[in-house]
Amino acid sequence: MNCLSCEREISSGYLCGGCTNRANKQLAELPHLYEAVSAYLRPSSQLSDRVGSGGRGPDAPLPVREDALDLVGPGGLVTVLETWRQALHEDVGLLWPQPWGDYRGRLRRAVDGLQAQMDFVRRDWPQAGDFVGEVRDLHAAARSIVAPQQRPLRAGNCPAVIGGVVCGAVLLALPGEPVRCRWCEASYPAESWLELAAKTTAA
Repeated sequence: MNCLSCEREISSGYLCGGCTNRANKQLAELPHLYEAVSAYLRPSSQLSDRVGSGGRGPDAPLPVREDALDLVGPGGLVTVLETWRQALHEDVGLLWPQPWGDYRGRLRRAVDGLQAQMDFVRRDWPQAGDFVGEVRDLHAAARSIVAPQQRPLRAGNCPAVIGGVVCGAVLLALPGEPVRCRWCEASYPAESWLELAAKTTAA
C-alpha cells in the first residue's frame, strides 16, 4: 500500500509517518499564520495620499488585499478546517460541536479537534490524502503572503538509497541553502541543485 500523500510504500494505514507529522506541524502553525495574514489585509500602497488632486483612475482600489481576505474571511481557512473537522468527527463517531465565537477561537478549536484525531487519520481515514493536501495548500497560501521570500523551491528527487531502495522523495529547499530530505534525512550541499535536477531528469 502507498501513502495517499507522497505515494511512498507503507505497511498499513493511509499516510506515512512523515506526511502525518508534516500535516500535524502545519496545522499547529495555521493559527499563527492566520494572525500574520490578518495584518496584511490592508493594501500597502493602493490608496493615494492625495485628496482632490489629479484625475480619477479607471478603477477604485480594493479596500483590502483580496488574497488575504480569501484566507481569513468567510469561506476561507477557518471554514475549510471546520468542514474537515466535521467530516472527520462524523467518521470517527464523535459529536460535531457547532461553531461559535470569533474566527480566531473557531480556528483554534478546529485545529485542536483535527490534531486530536491524527492517529485515526493516518491509520483509518480514506480521506487522509485529500485532507493533508488541503492543509498543505492552506499553509502554503498563508506563507506566500507573509513570507514569500522564504517559499522553498523544488530541487529534484532524493537519490539516496535506503535499504536497497531509492528514496525518491521530492526535495524542497531555499535558494543558496543546503538541501535536506524531509523523509530520509539525507542532505546535499547548496551547489548540488543542478546535479539533483539532472538525476531526476535522467530517471
